[in-house]
Amino acid sequence: MTAPRRPHRAVVLVARLRRHRLLGRVVRQIDRLWWAWVILRSRVVDTSYVSAQLGRRVGVVGAIVRYVARGYAQGLRLNPLFVDTAVGDHLPDAHRVPALYAYLIADPRRLTISPVWDASAYLERHPARATERGGALGAAWRRRDGESLPLEGPGGTRVPWSHLHTRMLDATSRARRDESDARSWIRADRPGGVEYILVLDADEWDFDESIALAAELAREPDSGVTIVQRGGRIEDWAQTVLLAEATDNIRAIRTSGSASASEPVDLADGCHAEVVVWRGPNIDATADTLRGLAARASRGAVVGPLWLDGDGTIAAAGAASEGRLLAGHPREDADELPGAPDTAPPAIAGSTFAAPRDLAAFSRVDSVDHAAWASLDARDRGVPVSVRTDASVRTRSVAPPPDLPAGLDGATDLVSAAGWTAVGDGPLPRLRRRRQTVTLKDGTVVPSLRWALRTAAPVGPRGEWWGDVHFARALADALRELGQNVVVDAYPARNRRTRHLDDVTVALRGPEPIDPSPYGLSVLWVISHPDEIDLRALSGFGLIYAASTPWAARATVDSGRLISPLLQCTDPSRFRPSGRTRSSDIVFVGTARGIHRPSIVEPVRAGVPVRVYGPDWRGWIPASSIAGTGVPNADLPGLYESASVVLNDHWPSMQQHGFIANRPYDVVAAGGRVISDEVSGISEVFQGAVATYRTTDELLALLRGDLDDAFPPPEHLAAISRTIRERDSFLARARTLLQDVTATLG
Repeated sequence: MTAPRRPHRAVVLVARLRRHRLLGRVVRQIDRLWWAWVILRSRVVDTSYVSAQLGRRVGVVGAIVRYVARGYAQGLRLNPLFVDTAVGDHLPDAHRVPALYAYLIADPRRLTISPVWDASAYLERHPARATERGGALGAAWRRRDGESLPLEGPGGTRVPWSHLHTRMLDATSRARRDESDARSWIRADRPGGVEYILVLDADEWDFDESIALAAELAREPDSGVTIVQRGGRIEDWAQTVLLAEATDNIRAIRTSGSASASEPVDLADGCHAEVVVWRGPNIDATADTLRGLAARASRGAVVGPLWLDGDGTIAAAGAASEGRLLAGHPREDADELPGAPDTAPPAIAGSTFAAPRDLAAFSRVDSVDHAAWASLDARDRGVPVSVRTDASVRTRSVAPPPDLPAGLDGATDLVSAAGWTAVGDGPLPRLRRRRQTVTLKDGTVVPSLRWALRTAAPVGPRGEWWGDVHFARALADALRELGQNVVVDAYPARNRRTRHLDDVTVALRGPEPIDPSPYGLSVLWVISHPDEIDLRALSGFGLIYAASTPWAARATVDSGRLISPLLQCTDPSRFRPSGRTRSSDIVFVGTARGIHRPSIVEPVRAGVPVRVYGPDWRGWIPASSIAGTGVPNADLPGLYESASVVLNDHWPSMQQHGFIANRPYDVVAAGGRVISDEVSGISEVFQGAVATYRTTDELLALLRGDLDDAFPPPEHLAAISRTIRERDSFLARARTLLQDVTATLG
């Protein structure tokens, strides 16, 4: 696959025609004909599977026509080995075009196409098959009778395709008729170990992740997995059955709707495990979280995780008759509970928990409102009830809590022990943090304030791709080093109902607006996307900063408000030299942003061996240049230090207004070298550790030349790195913020 070139005028013209009121219909019809032809020639359509989904016999052409017309958007699938929703986020334009078509024209390597088998690992075992028609999908499908499918249980058992296909078609037909169905283990249930019960609702928000979770848990020795699917899409049930039939310790149960109140007891009694872990519907939980709960329950406890709401705030850290503990608080407040991370509330809250199988805790599960409460008789029998605050799960929405018995008192004592004092009036919860002071290392005495750092990042795994998240966490750690109490809010929690508990709110302003808080002191720090800033929106902020000296000066004049420069920074506790040997690798870490980024695309096109780490580069550069979909945050310092050079560029508005990105600070602090587009002030800040270019030709000349000649000698680079770590640390920025905030608050 060759690197894509800039969009040709004809491509731009077709895109415009596609949106035309009259001609658009013709162009879209041509699109569908082309999609159909690509799928037809791949020869991966399973007409029996399509017929079972539709309830009537169809041929290959009929199945493809139905799929490309509107079926792909309605859940129709053409092959049981390919799950459209599993691949859509990793291919360009896969939400506008059928995901199967997008896959067939892409490089198939390192692509996930199903939750029940690993297509990437399949191609690693058979690298020559990557170039076959249809990639991993086509290769596995053509060999299904001789090699079965690339599915196997923990013991390496392979199941004949004829058996899998028959059972899957029968299950699909049953689901289409909305009949209940149950698929038992191939091998008899074994006593002991752990049984994981995963409940999926009809509107399960991430079915693929749940099935992948079941497959991961099933690989553990002495464990079993029960998947309970309450109605839902028939194509999803087919995947569940496929996994259960191919794996010797997974059973699958489908019900026609919501479960009865006795379901948890029936399922627990139906297995012989010593510990049962119950994961409720629409819950985002990792395998490590569930394993941790199982380990604690194996010692005779009823244990639940920290239950988070869809916006990342606490739904409950346990419960008492007073209500759900710390509901609406930021995640960090649970760490202050006595005994954390293993704290002991009066009851468990949430639809995920673990317990010894013979306990009556399961009789307290309410399968209607998705709330579970630890049984009183477990406590009466001396069985400990606890919540692991270092193990969290997240739900899409939180149901109203049921009425709890008066005998579950104790929430007030827990909240008080966590540092909160009850007050007589004001918004709920009527709490305030007890006032304290702290003496800094230089002898200065300052108040210990409650800080809320707000970002524009989403909640959960998607937010981990955002630099704003790691920026906020590093700033929070620096403020804590100065004796402050700090929480971090994702964008959906920017208006959480416990804002009145915060003394200081810092809006880390990126691409999305963040309003000042109506409580305490509001601080605005513009760190990116200055083109999105409306100067009228500065009203309500007591202190304003910007990560650009020239923009701060201009905005001060234009707005009539004092805007102080406060540049980007780094965390020297993480980004510091460790003595790694510099390699010859040219590295870039970041997303494609859905745009043509010439600083990466042009060198790759010119034959420069750039190693790109990012989740969405397919369609912009060849797969051979994509070293990974990302880099764990803990591995970044070593990667930066050992690279020959790290590429960097800026959003056009940031470059125009003098906003230097965070990445050069991290790379240079780690002892690395950077090539970046020119930004006002970057040469003065980094004193040669960042080489700059203005044009693509200048960039290519730098990369093709001797890179050692483009940068200062090693001893000079070490001195620059030390300066960045000392002058531009998060701790230095936190000191500035604390000094200005305490002066403003008096």
